[in-house]
Amino acid sequence: MRHAAALPAAANAADFARPLSAPGRAAALQAARRLAAARLTIDRVLFSPARRTHETAAIVAQELALAASSLQAVPELYAASPQALRAAIARCHGQAVTLLVVGHNPGISEFGQQLGADAEHGGLATAAYWRVAFDAEPWLRLLRPAGSGAPARR
Repeated sequence: MRHAAALPAAANAADFARPLSAPGRAAALQAARRLAAARLTIDRVLFSPARRTHETAAIVAQELALAASSLQAVPELYAASPQALRAAIARCHGQAVTLLVVGHNPGISEFGQQLGADAEHGGLATAAYWRVAFDAEPWLRLLRPAGSGAPARR
């Protein structure tokens, strides 16, 4: 999932500290409701510790009634490349059946495209997500470097 829309950076403020805008908060809530309607049972949420991704993850977690212990800030996800995303997810091996990763573009979109997630539509819009399902050995396939065989999609 890409974080929801954030406010522009204020003068002398870091990109890292940008909060969600009011429309961004509403869009995050709508995305969370779509996840709930899809009846996904999310076990774990990894998110970049940037304020906008943290706020997006918190809105999703609240709407889905996820335990606070299911949320995990992962510093390496801030402006992460697809390879960094892959490594962060690989570290969760065995800790979740359904994992939600909240990150930033371009890395989150590129990673989804590497997994075969709706690649014909380009990058993710803010508060959008791709759902990629795997067969029996998801973590093993995810650990493979990009280009070494695409994971099965359902």
